[in-house]
Amino acid sequence: MNTPEKLSQKRALLLARTAAALQLDAEAVAALFAIQRRSSLRINQLKVEDELSLLAELATAGWSGVQSAFYEHGYSIAEGRSEVVNSAAAKDGRIFIQNQASWLPVLALAPQPGEKILDICAAPGGKASHVAELTDNQAELWVNDNSRTRLFKLRSNFSRLGARYTEQTMYGIDRLTHVLPLASFDKILLDTPCSGEGLIDISRDKDFEYWSLAQIKRLQQLQKKAIMNAWKLLKPGGTLVYSTCTMAPEENEAVVDYLLTHTEDAELLPLPYTLPNRFPALQQWNTKTFKSDLRNCLRLAPSELTEAFFVATLTKSSRQVRYTDSNE
Repeated sequence: MNTPEKLSQKRALLLARTAAALQLDAEAVAALFAIQRRSSLRINQLKVEDELSLLAELATAGWSGVQSAFYEHGYSIAEGRSEVVNSAAAKDGRIFIQNQASWLPVLALAPQPGEKILDICAAPGGKASHVAELTDNQAELWVNDNSRTRLFKLRSNFSRLGARYTEQTMYGIDRLTHVLPLASFDKILLDTPCSGEGLIDISRDKDFEYWSLAQIKRLQQLQKKAIMNAWKLLKPGGTLVYSTCTMAPEENEAVVDYLLTHTEDAELLPLPYTLPNRFPALQQWNTKTFKSDLRNCLRLAPSELTEAFFVATLTKSSRQVRYTDSNE
């Protein structure tokens, strides 16, 4: 049970861990958690040809905002959020409301028409539908999730947005390599289940209901299995994007380091985004020094326009190698 004392301890621990990860003082970290995050909208290129007319329509309804610094078809919602949510454009799928951080892993994946692409944790479909949009529905897109309810939501979102997928599966991470074709996907998106620290409101008790170090460690084991299984499904020459919405190094740099350490064919690619809330990826955490050079990982602190987020882009060499297992 989370007593007031326990909740206070959890808050203090999260602040201390985040301060260490970002190399900031506690006061600065508390200010980051207190930032009021704004939603953004993604203009759906599958349905919209005249963006200026759409933006004028939204402005007439009460919306104001600015174009994203890194995605030309995305805009912040500075004012008029309820008007945007309830707009005809949202209801008929011309726009999709997301946090801007959710665009980053899809842009890092750089999906192309004709590619065979797998989104492993696809529901409710925001990122997967973005993949479909960027490929003009011309990719062989496989969507997987282990939740039937969330997959129903994905289908609803895809239908509204005019997005299409090729195959839908409902498997847990442990089953993926037993039921999906090995070494067959050109690109894989693994936006993995995580502790969601980027979504936490430090003032809300309910946001700490499940957060704990034990949960982080449990999720880390799941994430290590997920990234290794995803790697086995990826073609030689293919690209894997790993992402989370948490700041916990155990779920971020440590997982990427695990893959790089236990494979001989993985290379970590640079991500070019020079966002003001980007912080250096860690090379060590607590008493553990990571074996790999992780500077190319993207680590974001909370900001007004983006949640805290982590993205790593990895490419698989074409040479034949073996994989090692570890109980680490």
